[in-house]
Amino acid sequence: MNADRPRALEELQVEFDRAASEVLGGRTRVRLVRRPLSAAVALTMLLVLAAAAAAAILITSGEPLPAPHVQDLLSSGVPLPASAKLAGLDAPDPQGGEPPWDVRLSHTADGETCTAVGQVVGGRFGIVGLDRVFRPLPLGASDACSFATPRGPLLAGARVFVGADEAATRTVLAGVAGAGARSVTAYGPQGARTLPLGPDGSFIAVYRGYPEAVRPRIAVVGRDGIAHTVSFAQGPGYEVPDPEGHAWWQAGVGADLEPGAAPDEDCVSGSRRLSQTFSSFAEIPSVPNACGRLGNSPLFVAMRRFDPGTPQWGENPARTIVYGVADPRVAELSLSGGGVRQTLSIDRHNGVFMAVLDGHVDPRALTLSARLTGSTTVSYSSSSGLLSEAGGRVPQLPVQPYRSPVAHREQPPPPFDIPIAGSLRTTAPQHDPAGGPSWVLRSWRGTANSAAHFGGPTLRLVCFQVGVLRNGVLSAPSDGTDAVHALAPPGAAAAEEGCNQQSEIRGPRYGTQPYVANPEVYAPAPVRTVLSGVMPTGAKDVMLFGAGPPRPLQVDSNGAFLAVLPGRYWHSWLHLAYRLHGRERGMGDKQPLSNPPTPLTPQARTPDPDGSAPWGFALGANGVRWIGQIVDGRLAALDELTGTVTAGGEQSGAVSAAGLLDNAPSASAPVTLEAEPVGIYGERPGLQPPPPSRPQIEWRSLPGRTIVTGVADADVVSVTLAMPSDVRTVRPSGPRHVFIVVYDGVFYTGTATATVLLRDGRSVVEALPDGFWESRPEPTPRRELFLAKREVALFGANPARPSRNLPGAEQQVRAIERRIAYERAHPGLLPG
Repeated sequence: MNADRPRALEELQVEFDRAASEVLGGRTRVRLVRRPLSAAVALTMLLVLAAAAAAAILITSGEPLPAPHVQDLLSSGVPLPASAKLAGLDAPDPQGGEPPWDVRLSHTADGETCTAVGQVVGGRFGIVGLDRVFRPLPLGASDACSFATPRGPLLAGARVFVGADEAATRTVLAGVAGAGARSVTAYGPQGARTLPLGPDGSFIAVYRGYPEAVRPRIAVVGRDGIAHTVSFAQGPGYEVPDPEGHAWWQAGVGADLEPGAAPDEDCVSGSRRLSQTFSSFAEIPSVPNACGRLGNSPLFVAMRRFDPGTPQWGENPARTIVYGVADPRVAELSLSGGGVRQTLSIDRHNGVFMAVLDGHVDPRALTLSARLTGSTTVSYSSSSGLLSEAGGRVPQLPVQPYRSPVAHREQPPPPFDIPIAGSLRTTAPQHDPAGGPSWVLRSWRGTANSAAHFGGPTLRLVCFQVGVLRNGVLSAPSDGTDAVHALAPPGAAAAEEGCNQQSEIRGPRYGTQPYVANPEVYAPAPVRTVLSGVMPTGAKDVMLFGAGPPRPLQVDSNGAFLAVLPGRYWHSWLHLAYRLHGRERGMGDKQPLSNPPTPLTPQARTPDPDGSAPWGFALGANGVRWIGQIVDGRLAALDELTGTVTAGGEQSGAVSAAGLLDNAPSASAPVTLEAEPVGIYGERPGLQPPPPSRPQIEWRSLPGRTIVTGVADADVVSVTLAMPSDVRTVRPSGPRHVFIVVYDGVFYTGTATATVLLRDGRSVVEALPDGFWESRPEPTPRRELFLAKREVALFGANPARPSRNLPGAEQQVRAIERRIAYERAHPGLLPG
């Protein structure tokens, strides 16, 4: 036995005791009782203290997170340092031994209240990152500010802190109910809980998982005794939970207005909602439409099991789903059998109902019981009342054996081209202006690969690749790491290459790609601009203009060229001059190779949630909106994963009227709004999101961004945005009266509205344009009829040459009119 081991254990115990006393010190007063303890009790206490101490030991301290710049906070409010304080609520983390959570309160010079959410370690406020490093959170970082409002709580939000997996992710429900608030009740997966209130009615509750699964909401009772409810990550439609606790499912119903449909026929469909862990449109499981008539039956229902491989299902876990539509005669629905016993909710607006069960449940063992008004009960043991598209009865489908998902990897697509032997050319290495690896261009000629459905062997192509030499290997220019990722050779599947049809290269085919050396910092510096492309066959004496003195370009025998320029030319207007068939080309051209869109200067700005380059918004003279991060004082599209940057940002649409929820003071909305998700991964099967970046590790933030921009009338004072994640107030600024707000992550469900405060004291509520969330209710039959008639008028505007879509639009009008007439003749029979 090692004689030193007892001493080591004693020293470790002393360290545990010291760390545990630091964790508990100042928070709980412990009364020591001098009483002999049993060995079991002593061991239990030791393990508890050891766990708390171990958690504290595993967390190290780091430098504070980057603070936002004041110029980026002007529209959303600048918190005053002297006003900052912690609420002292110390909400426990669901995982024992983790640091508690709290709300930081502060105020602006204009009287707004601001909040930020974080953890408390050793009396300091910050975030424990995915790397288990605690970093203090500076004032203004992640803060949301708002004015008091009679519509509900002053501030409320459901902030997401990403974990290593879904169980380690936290949804923190926090806000300020206002001074004098009587109570705040939080609702989550474990039911209702009354929250303790701190200064100004501050509150906080912490849950495991993402908001789409937690579906948090709060009920605030103000000093006037009136209750206000705020929900997060909950859509306006009908939703039911998933049996494994993931994102909920949604169902919708509508009148069947297809030609030949009966006037009392409805159709219902359903699908799982998108979520942070399930964000691919291509892989979302959905159930097929189920249609039926309600005139002679109180309901129609589909009772089916959907296995992996089923159409519209993909390789998702099996589910047994019961869904349909009930008319107002159905007072209650209950489902039993196969180990299931539950009451199904019915959407009283449209009659839809749905139950999502574990796929092991055999639908043949289920019984759906409908209690009608008058105490009559009708039971269904299988799908009933379903109609096909032709109007006939749908036969009972066989129940397939239960199947588990089959893991598979997507095969890379075949290459576009087949290289021609002997055509491969490689340029001499070019110096990198930033001192990085040398750059090389590889080109070849090839024929189109018919297996890629890209023409046939007679189609001639010129292809090229651009990369850097790492350890003698032609590699991808940048991937955010120091690893060597070799470019696939010509003709390989998924080769990173650009190809052009040789017969169509009548002028320069080019690409300019600037790079920054530090894409994750507040002020990334452009360090190089890479120009590459192909020239038409026979081009000679190629000269580059716009990057300092004119410089010649070396063109290889395939017509490909490469130039690596200093970073200061990242937004320059470049053009080429050359000689072709004895004639000079390009010398008088005014059209540059790279033409950055205007305007480039941001008119409004806001911090990035991760502390990297701030975001800006500009409105062009033609009403086109531009959004992007601010690089070197200009709008730009910045890819932090690759370090590439493109001058001009991204076009986000043109100004259009927003839909009003309240009565507006004029015919047009006082603020035109746009909402756009950017930076989303996983949009096709097999595409995995990249590993978290350094800022995402430190801030525990979601990938992607949701960007909201607005253009306001001159009499707009402020705009309070109620988004699926939080409520915050912004002020339009500048001569164009614009604003921009950037949220981390993408909202896949919930509602989004904007409350506009006018100078005369009136308020107008607008709905944001639909993103991944649903903001507006389904149109009524009368509204549908109005829209259909307007479409008919549009298609038939020219009687001499009516649109070929006119007959279909006229059929739609007649179908809607038949539905409305049936509802009038049979009031109360159909839902809605």
